[in-house]
Amino acid sequence: MNTAEELKFVKDIATATGIVLDPVYSGKGAYAMLKDMADNPSKWKGRKVLFVHTGGLLGLYDKVDQMSSLAGSWRRMDLEESVPRKDGTGKMF
Repeated sequence: MNTAEELKFVKDIATATGIVLDPVYSGKGAYAMLKDMADNPSKWKGRKVLFVHTGGLLGLYDKVDQMSSLAGSWRRMDLEESVPRKDGTGKMF
């Protein structure tokens, strides 16, 4: 489960940076890390931080309904809307 604040964070990061975090793992991890940095700045002062985005973008699919008010024109894409590949081996989204 995601809070509205976590989902807004995922949307805001995507808007500001172009980096899309999934709301299940990377989004929650980045949210918690940045919140802790803001809440405990002395703990983080002078440290080098590397956050590893582990993927998981399929987690966004399940959150489309929850994020729709934040994302504007986002919507679920039906498989019929996908585009056939030029080589005939399947479809692209």
